[in-house]
Amino acid sequence: MPPLPVAETGKRTERPHPLTPLIRGWLLLVAIVLAVGREFLPDGHRDGGFQRGDLRWLFIALGVAVLLAAAAGFVSWWFTHFVIDDDEIRVDSGALWRRSARVGFERLQSVDIVQPFAARPFGLVELRLEAGGGDRSLVLRYLRRAHADRLRGYLLARAHGEQRSVADDHGPVASGFTDLGADDRPLVTVSSARLIGSFLLSTEWLLSAGALVAMLVLGRWFAVLSFLVPSMIPVAIGTLTLVSRRVLAMFRFTLSESPHGLRVARGLTNLTSQSVPLDRVQGVRVTQSLLWRPFGWYRLDVDVLGYRSEREENNRSEATTVLLPVADRGQLAGALSRVLPGVDVDAVPLRRPPARARALRWLDFRVLRSGWDARVVVTDHGLLVWTRDIVPHGKAQSARIRQGPLQRLLRLADVHVDTTPGPVDAVARQLDVADARAMATGQLDRTRAALRTRPPRS
Repeated sequence: MPPLPVAETGKRTERPHPLTPLIRGWLLLVAIVLAVGREFLPDGHRDGGFQRGDLRWLFIALGVAVLLAAAAGFVSWWFTHFVIDDDEIRVDSGALWRRSARVGFERLQSVDIVQPFAARPFGLVELRLEAGGGDRSLVLRYLRRAHADRLRGYLLARAHGEQRSVADDHGPVASGFTDLGADDRPLVTVSSARLIGSFLLSTEWLLSAGALVAMLVLGRWFAVLSFLVPSMIPVAIGTLTLVSRRVLAMFRFTLSESPHGLRVARGLTNLTSQSVPLDRVQGVRVTQSLLWRPFGWYRLDVDVLGYRSEREENNRSEATTVLLPVADRGQLAGALSRVLPGVDVDAVPLRRPPARARALRWLDFRVLRSGWDARVVVTDHGLLVWTRDIVPHGKAQSARIRQGPLQRLLRLADVHVDTTPGPVDAVARQLDVADARAMATGQLDRTRAALRTRPPRS
């Protein structure tokens, strides 16, 4: 079978930047250096330790690895082409097995820019295109920053139904540190002191650091520190990984308002700029841990349609559901007013479960509340970590009732209001059976009514 054509007649195809193989291959080279070099380190089993002959073989192995990595990277770059014009988005790749991925403008969920640390000195970035409807996300590595900014502006405009030509999009380039453009308006900038303080008061950090300190103290006290070192290494690695996820990845966190929704820029070593289309937000979660309450700090997460995020802490370089990692009451209210325009969450009437539910939820019975108004459904729970889930009626996908054996004895039930996968988990807990049935059936009616009045694009 002949190979697939690179492009159709008349289509202007582009390759990623020529330095792409170098940037993509440096991590592989570091991994090879660590793997090969470890074999030549003295471990107490070889006589003489590191020898000069070992150094010669190490250089030979590294040279071969560099050549192989460079050849593989060059082949991958040479056979990668993309087309972004007035008609389509297409990425062709593969040397032996050709792959062609196309995404329609109307299926674009978000267009994000990611700049790894290795790409920063060269002014290059990744362009990530998140698509919905089962389409795979597309990643273009690497493009010049100015080129990626203009493509992002054009794609976001087309995704929102604007008829624009890619040749006409020559707007100003956004800042390389905050990704703020001329039309962007900053809403919240999380200070480094508050970010670090919230991390030091997080349960994950306190448990990890406490376990490490306890092992050190016990090891010194009972003179068994050498036996505990192998167990301490994974704990130390986990602690450092937590620092990277919660501090480095969220450093200089900026939430801004752009012409096509909200934009999140974050990262100390790797800059990640993520577009958050407001019409794709399916739900909102507000949390406050017990240690944050004296400072009045909150965290804001959202469910976004099309994001392949996990329910755990997803502070990696990919798309994140974190809209504010830490914020005060005023900043939280400002962000909520943009995500849920016209909704006063504090005015939603909330009710507690019946008194008999205290037998099952005696610890957090006082914070269990749920209710709704004409726009949203709201649920509260959690004593150590207070959590409020908010789901607009038009975004709810289903409503279901769950009842365990003990709940059946007490005539109680839970009502789940489901949205797309993400951190939001709206559950009205421990309701009277009759109230649960009325809430679930009423939620279906409220969802249908909201869908009838919802704008076509949302």
